[in-house]
Amino acid sequence: MKSTFKLVLVMLLVCLVSIYLTPLVYSFLPMFKFEKIFNRLIMIFTISAAFIFVLKNQRKSGRPWSEFWKDLGFDFSAPWKKLLIYGFLSGSLAVAFIVAWETAFGPRYLRSPISIQDIIERFFKGATSGILVGIIEEFFFRGFVFNFLRKRIPVVLAVALASAFYSMTHFFDNGQIFIPQRPSASDGFRLLVGYLEPFKNHLPEIFPQFFGLFVFGIVLCVAFLRSNSLFLSIGIHAGAVFSIKFQHSFIRKPLEDLHYSIFGNSVDYDGPFEWFILALLGLVLWYVILPRLTKNPPPSGPTAR
Repeated sequence: MKSTFKLVLVMLLVCLVSIYLTPLVYSFLPMFKFEKIFNRLIMIFTISAAFIFVLKNQRKSGRPWSEFWKDLGFDFSAPWKKLLIYGFLSGSLAVAFIVAWETAFGPRYLRSPISIQDIIERFFKGATSGILVGIIEEFFFRGFVFNFLRKRIPVVLAVALASAFYSMTHFFDNGQIFIPQRPSASDGFRLLVGYLEPFKNHLPEIFPQFFGLFVFGIVLCVAFLRSNSLFLSIGIHAGAVFSIKFQHSFIRKPLEDLHYSIFGNSVDYDGPFEWFILALLGLVLWYVILPRLTKNPPPSGPTAR
């Protein structure tokens, strides 16, 4: 309970520091949008606070550093290279299958013309984005948030809450908030409250994407639980982000289409077909890929600790 209370206080401090620091940073960097500076400060301070939080707990416990990193999910005694590679292939191929199926039977179509320069640029941007997003988000959402929850509540509930939180953060959008020419801390506070605007006013529109990200979050938690390592979930996340970015070199998907109810809209995780493939990915990981990588049979269910 003390840890939970401290964590809440730290998050409040992160919000307050970001609110009051954003106008100062903006005064030195007026070429950047006020809301972009605020969002970056929130992200940087939150991830830094999470790392400091687990670091302080490590020093209090007095455990060896190898156990500290292992507890976070960075277990180098496991076949971590294989986990990364299998994860990357699983995530990228799952998205590739969705794209290929929807190109053949759904609303997607081949891009014309296809630019070699665009292919090269999207390849490297996709790879860079995938690696950074995979490492940062998996450390925070699975290594920190999910680990924190599963030590305090039943693991099934921890999976659900961590996945819901992971999904929610993708819709913290305050870009609709008007910012005056000379913004102050009060505008930072309005941006903080503005994070909830999509849930208040656009919940029916964002729910398909929310549910798709929720399912993907469960898959990533399952990968972490079954392998006891973050490397698999990092690979899956990186591979999925890479394929989502890179496929735009070849494929287009209309913003509105008659296939919306089955294949979703412009993103790759907001339709029932896409939810099914993500869920299937989780089952394949749990019952086929991971038993081979870990040399252990699957437990009786995802609730096993």
